[in-house]
Amino acid sequence: MRFSTLLFICILFIACGEEKPTVKEGCYYETVETLAEVIDMKPHPDGNGRISVVLDFKASVLGLEDQELGELKGLKIDHAFLERNGIEMHNKYDVVVSELIKGNCDTKMTVAFNHAFD
Repeated sequence: MRFSTLLFICILFIACGEEKPTVKEGCYYETVETLAEVIDMKPHPDGNGRISVVLDFKASVLGLEDQELGELKGLKIDHAFLERNGIEMHNKYDVVVSELIKGNCDTKMTVAFNHAFD
């Protein structure tokens, strides 16, 4: 009984430990796992038939204001893209956001969706 309690406490301690920054070539990134929810879909301001998919990030620096999926990932989103990828209002996506916290690196932030967009 004592061994299983001790094992549980050790596992809990490891699982709840503080996240350490990711280090890459002298650059330190803080990594946050979060959700992004589709909160709006509207015509893109460029007027070329594109659609703006607006996301609400639940955590990370991206949660400070709404984000546009096409801008984040360099995508041109139209109706066919929405259908191919099953994008609908209130869809939630697992996302990993890595933000540069120390170092002088070209990549200031990466946003990795746990969903392949094609």
